[in-house]
Amino acid sequence: MMKTKLSLLATSLLLATLNANAGSVDGLKVRPTKGSPLGVVINNPYENAPLTALVTLRGHKISDVKVTIQPKDDGVKISYPVEDMRLLDEGGVPIFGLYPDYLNTVTVNFTEDGKRKSYDYKILTPDIDMGFGQDMWAKAPITDVHHVDADFKDRIYFLSWTGKDGKQAKMAHNNLHAPGAMAWEGTPGFFMIDTAGEIRWYLNPYTTHNSDDYYGTGYAMGMNVTKDGNMAWVQGQTWKHMTVMGRMISEHHLPGEFIDATHEALEGANGNFFIRVASKDYKAPNGKLVNTIRDQIIEVDPNGKLVDHWDLADILDPNREAALLSLDAGAVCLNIDVEQSGHQVTAEDLKTAPYGDIPGTGVGRNWAHVNSVDYDPKDDSIIISSRHQSAVVKIGRDKQVKWILAAREGWNDALAKKLLQPVDSKGKAISCTDAGQCEGDFDFTWTQHTAYMVPEKGTLTVFDNGDGRHLEQPAMPSMKYSRSVEYKVDPQKMTVEQVWEYGKELGSEGYAPVTSIVKYQADKDSLMSYFASPGMFGKGGGMGNMKWDEDTGVTKSILVEHRYGEKEPAVRIDIDGNQMFKTGYRAQVIRIDDMMK
Repeated sequence: MMKTKLSLLATSLLLATLNANAGSVDGLKVRPTKGSPLGVVINNPYENAPLTALVTLRGHKISDVKVTIQPKDDGVKISYPVEDMRLLDEGGVPIFGLYPDYLNTVTVNFTEDGKRKSYDYKILTPDIDMGFGQDMWAKAPITDVHHVDADFKDRIYFLSWTGKDGKQAKMAHNNLHAPGAMAWEGTPGFFMIDTAGEIRWYLNPYTTHNSDDYYGTGYAMGMNVTKDGNMAWVQGQTWKHMTVMGRMISEHHLPGEFIDATHEALEGANGNFFIRVASKDYKAPNGKLVNTIRDQIIEVDPNGKLVDHWDLADILDPNREAALLSLDAGAVCLNIDVEQSGHQVTAEDLKTAPYGDIPGTGVGRNWAHVNSVDYDPKDDSIIISSRHQSAVVKIGRDKQVKWILAAREGWNDALAKKLLQPVDSKGKAISCTDAGQCEGDFDFTWTQHTAYMVPEKGTLTVFDNGDGRHLEQPAMPSMKYSRSVEYKVDPQKMTVEQVWEYGKELGSEGYAPVTSIVKYQADKDSLMSYFASPGMFGKGGGMGNMKWDEDTGVTKSILVEHRYGEKEPAVRIDIDGNQMFKTGYRAQVIRIDDMMK
């Protein structure tokens, strides 16, 4: 009897002890910071975006959340609401816009049990690591803020740069005679800056790129913000869809007959994605099997299924050489060869060039170099920018050309009928030579990038890089310039009017031989332009107060934003490269409120 009582007493004491120490079964599990009203802080929750964090809910039911990243000194405050459903989707409060290598103060305001609460979280972040390679002098491109009007101070700009890090692709296509564009490869260079020039987000190159993997290699390019507020881009043999927090929504292989996606992954108004690719094992007119170069457009649904395909070798003329003959052989956008700067190729060179990623005529060479695609839902058509034809072309679903914005020289009879006639503001025809030299206030675009519609204005914006202007190289390299330009196209009258331009004022300082973008921004009724590659051949650029000689190839991008119709920019930020011959690619305006819905 005594043993039974003692046994019951011991059992009771053991249970009491276990209940008192119930929390110890968590072991080393992370617990919230003392005083935190919510859960734990998880840095870089998805491993892809190092300057993000997540505050878990830990059983709390909260609503009406607002997040504020407190600025450094007099820097830019990032503040945004978080919708209730987003909290459940993330499993916590998403934190975006942290400073690198800094103990950030993040204020989270929320409502719980009918009471409004606030808490300041301290979040330490790592230093920037966007990949390292030879000939670098800084860990990231360096910003220099010239001017920002007060009503543009809240801007966040996404930037992409292209550079080499030595870990280039070990993979190659099997077609040894026409290897395609696979060799164009490097570390992803995506980052975002505020208007104080501070980096507030960047993509982890080590988790989103793998040079040993056929589907992990390739440059990350053509990032566009999707209607759901997320990010889509192309990278070699894949296209990706990711949240700004770094959660990879989907990664799709290209449809089986296509390879080498670069430049563009744009979500159309119909919900499908339009991607610039190439075709593998394509039978050329001479019977040879080739991999084509940047001359195919595909439309895929959000699940990656092929919906439609535009074969530009059938639709346009891959043997047109007029624009190719005028190119600076050193600046072929992807294959940049500084030693060839200022040289021009001959017609014989174009016809006999090796198959592969090299300027030339005929399928299997870089005859088209399409660098942007836009979709027009009004007539179910696409608009492409073909750099190596110095042409913007609209093509219907029936694969028929609707119009061409380009100089007359070199088009075959069928396509020449589709050329737009330049007119002035009163609709009067402007006289132009076959090489595109026009009277009055009009010019075509030359080796241009990004041809995008502005539905709100009924216009079209194009970034005119300016190489081969009027189908020739100027007497002096310093005579070159680039510009953002806006046109109004009348498809019934087959006319085009130039309504705005910017860039001549910059002269050779703003000459961007490759890459770049101009895009309308509806929220501020403005035009954002990114002169991405000035100084690529050592003409301009520099790092802070350090001056580099003309052989170093320091690129200085120029980002400007104009109120619609104005000539003086409301924003100008220069971005100096951090690696020899490294170039900017594109920029976008980021609206955090949309990305946190």
